[in-house]
Amino acid sequence: MSLLCVENLSLSFGSQPVVEDISFHVAPGELVALVGESGSGKSLTALSVMQLQPPEAKINGTIAVNGEAITGKSERQLQRLRGHAMAMVFQEPM
Repeated sequence: MSLLCVENLSLSFGSQPVVEDISFHVAPGELVALVGESGSGKSLTALSVMQLQPPEAKINGTIAVNGEAITGKSERQLQRLRGHAMAMVFQEPM
């Protein structure tokens, strides 16, 4: 089983696509790097995985942590996962 499974993730602001149809899996003990040019959607992809994307962003696709789909979960349910099953180290700590 994958620790993290992202399938067909797309993210847009209105009619402007930012991330289109990205899929990846992270297995236990595996390191995965998301690389790309500035403005290519790396940060928004990471924020989407944590369900911390801006409220005006529209997400399509599936994100699962430890086999459990997290897209569509309430903020309260997500808070139970953050810091336990998943965490993010921000590039800008301030």
